[in-house]
Amino acid sequence: MKEGFTAIETFFRDVSYAARALRKNPGFTAVAVMTLALGIGVNATVFTVTKAALFAGFPMVENNDRVLYLSSGRGCCLSYPDFEDWRAQARSFTGMAIVYGALRIVTDKNGFAESYYATEVSADTFRVIGQRPFLGRDFNRSDDTPGAPPVAILAYGFWERRFGKDPAIVGRTIRMNGAPTTVIGVMPQGFLFPQKQDLWVPLIPTPEVRKREARDKWFAFGRLARGATIAGARAEMGTIGRRLGAAYPLTNQGRNLLPYVQTFNEFFFFGNENEVYWSMWGAVGFVLLIACANLANLMLARALGRSREISLRIALGAGRWRIVRQLLIESLLLSGLGAVAGWWIAKWGVHAYEAADRGPGMSSWRILDYSMDYRVLAYIVAISVGTALLFGLAPALRISRLDVNSMLKDGGRGATGGGSGKRLSALLVVGEIALAVVLLAGAGVTIRSFLNVYNADIGVRKADLLTMSVNLPQTRYPTAESRIAFYDRVKASLEAIPEVESVAFANRVPAGGSSSFQYELAAVESDEKHSPVVSALIVSPGYFRAMGTAMLSGREFSDFDGTAGIPAAIVNERFATRYWPGENPLGKHLRLFDGKKPGAWLIVVGVAPNIAQNSALRQDPLAYLAYRQNPAGNMEAMARTRVPPGRLVTAFRRAVQQIDSDLPVLGPRTLDERLEMNYWSKGLYGVLFLILAAVALLLASVGLYAVTAHSVTGRTQEMGIRMAIGATARDVRRLVVVQGMRPVGIGLVLGLAASRGVNRALKSLLVQVSPDDPTALAVASAILILAALLGCLIPARRAMRVDPVIALRHD
Repeated sequence: MKEGFTAIETFFRDVSYAARALRKNPGFTAVAVMTLALGIGVNATVFTVTKAALFAGFPMVENNDRVLYLSSGRGCCLSYPDFEDWRAQARSFTGMAIVYGALRIVTDKNGFAESYYATEVSADTFRVIGQRPFLGRDFNRSDDTPGAPPVAILAYGFWERRFGKDPAIVGRTIRMNGAPTTVIGVMPQGFLFPQKQDLWVPLIPTPEVRKREARDKWFAFGRLARGATIAGARAEMGTIGRRLGAAYPLTNQGRNLLPYVQTFNEFFFFGNENEVYWSMWGAVGFVLLIACANLANLMLARALGRSREISLRIALGAGRWRIVRQLLIESLLLSGLGAVAGWWIAKWGVHAYEAADRGPGMSSWRILDYSMDYRVLAYIVAISVGTALLFGLAPALRISRLDVNSMLKDGGRGATGGGSGKRLSALLVVGEIALAVVLLAGAGVTIRSFLNVYNADIGVRKADLLTMSVNLPQTRYPTAESRIAFYDRVKASLEAIPEVESVAFANRVPAGGSSSFQYELAAVESDEKHSPVVSALIVSPGYFRAMGTAMLSGREFSDFDGTAGIPAAIVNERFATRYWPGENPLGKHLRLFDGKKPGAWLIVVGVAPNIAQNSALRQDPLAYLAYRQNPAGNMEAMARTRVPPGRLVTAFRRAVQQIDSDLPVLGPRTLDERLEMNYWSKGLYGVLFLILAAVALLLASVGLYAVTAHSVTGRTQEMGIRMAIGATARDVRRLVVVQGMRPVGIGLVLGLAASRGVNRALKSLLVQVSPDDPTALAVASAILILAALLGCLIPARRAMRVDPVIALRHD
């Protein structure tokens, strides 16, 4: 017992001694703590973000890891009858629900008609996920039966924005898609499922919904029963799917229609998204290693500066393990202080990332839990202890092997650690530089990839182009004539605005996608194995003028195309050169298929320049159809303006709602803003890698500066002797810079070699840029060399000012 108390007393005495030692050197302590705070902070930030994407699931959902997501085949979607059979037959789940999203037009006295994101859900959705409204009631079985009075539950944010958090909202009637709808509840603040929606409504199983072949519902989800496993649930659902295939061979036969059971990450993250998160985690791991190497160098320099003190302690009887323990406790104290500061950096970083994740281009139906919970705290503690051992152990072991006799006899002069100490210090610098180069090169190719997308020439004049989405309800605009009449009135109203130059309609904005049709060319046999498919866009007269382009040959559509005579089409240059090479495409005929039904033959009346439609970086063969032939219910109004488009947003909205006050519009937004929505995620990840690379560069530069400065301090007498025998200040500066840059050069070569392999892991994330892109590698090298030169020149200038007389008396 007495030995136990003695050990505890000794430990606290070591802690007290370490704290006093750190207080005596506030400059060193501040640099060390901030280095660790940066390394730990960015690691905790990325861990929190990665946890949210890969492991956590929806926020405010009870026991997320027990909720699985189901669909027919991999990904979306399923039919309502399949869902009913799954729910009735599955024993691996205690409950199962289904969701489906759609826009709803809300009109009431609180504001203009607006479109809002709504989710149609089965009545037991909130019970399955373990939530309930904090105002009003939940859905019940009577709410999702055909003929039931329309009801809705509001999201907290929608209730706050539209109704000012009026507690009397429950029981109030609002108009939704023209139908009186009773608000029955409001969900708790922060709760959203399964998208960033505004309200929930019951999914009514109408005769149309009950068609087994109508697989257009998003997905089902279920909560695993006690004792059930994911593997067991998958096996059971596979059996149920095969049973349904036998019972309904016309609609349920085939491997692609078997139930597919997935976890949160498997269902909501696809393509190369997981690679982005793992890449970020690897990047912050490099940052932490740089921080550790930096601190190891600082600790080694500090320990060597205390060599006389440590030699005296050993001479007075302190064992080498006691010295190592003392230095490790100092490392743990520094790491603890860095962890506290890193926690606050991580809180800020997570908040900033969460705000960016709500940006215009991020998914509207991906709700992530960015809470910094016990797992984040445990991670911070683990990496804090790990870094303390990593950066503290090598210097501690090195200093514990001091030659006590020579140190005491020499009085501590020249205690620079000898050759082995210098080699260890240089090796750490090489490692820091190599890791920094890898991060800079990775950030370089990622940013270049983003710029390739952002600066891509899509074939239109993007400036001064305002867009607005119009969605005509089928119930109020059931015929082509009614839709054409509405669009004509809107076009005339917009063109009456003096600041508007031209107006056109299309069913997609440039680089916003297109429709796909099977097609046939007159007198041309297809050499493809399957029916060829072409992208098509429905446009109004004046479309190409509004886009700031001119026809290459032929003419644009007129108001007569589609109303009488032979139906017309326009093709782009890529289509013409691919299918009629060396021929005049004007007067050629093609027709499109609606499913297996062929449409009328279309005569080509014009050839348009290539405009990117399906991707900003790809200009596919494209056919343009006159909108009077097929006026879609969803169209984009686009206007070329004479003034900055942002000034006309209110005028655009008013122009539509003067014609139909119950019709909402999405936007208006400039084309640049619409394109930014497509690029947002790539830009976000590029900036993240750039920030991590900047932190790595800062840490590596500070580390190089610290090593060079310590070397200059330890060689003051040598510098004085050199200057006394004739060396100039320029010679001294050259000596310091050359010796400081030597490990930088080695680290640069190793880092460039390593970056080629690391960047190949990013290949799937890159657009029109090679992982070995010479520009990115050259810029990364130049930035690091400049930063390293700065880190060497500052101590070199100090060395140049050494007074030989004072230096020769230096102990």
